[in-house]
Amino acid sequence: MKTAQASPKEEAPIVDYRVPTESERDVLFRMILDQLGGQSEGAMAFLGMTAEQFAQVYRATGEVRVIRADGDEVGYLWIEERDRALHVHAIILCSGARGQGIGTRVLQALQHEFSSRVDAIELGVQDENTAAIRFYERAGFQRVPVETAPGFSIMRLPL
Repeated sequence: MKTAQASPKEEAPIVDYRVPTESERDVLFRMILDQLGGQSEGAMAFLGMTAEQFAQVYRATGEVRVIRADGDEVGYLWIEERDRALHVHAIILCSGARGQGIGTRVLQALQHEFSSRVDAIELGVQDENTAAIRFYERAGFQRVPVETAPGFSIMRLPL
């Protein structure tokens, strides 16, 4: 997989990925459900599926990666190419890895890797997750007016 290199002036970590084990895929799925919390039922209803069906979609859709920063495993990424957009289903960093520029480097690496194949990166974010919304807005994402599950917004970064 591709590696995003920091310039000599930057102190941001070098980000790369590896393929997860089956147990790591299970860990990410549990993290996704935990992050959804009480909103999981509303999200599943909007999608017209049960939690079991969502688990099947997770297993069959896109690509899951373990995020590594400077050689340390720091989180997970679930992505899917849809037509000319890269949809980020989940980007979850371990709490100790937040605030170190890793999320920014992951987004930069995705832009570099997919810019020749997609026109935008899009993702869903919980409206109550104001820290994530601020992070994505600083990265250039904007909310787009599309119907989505209650309590969620879709954000898009044109490439």
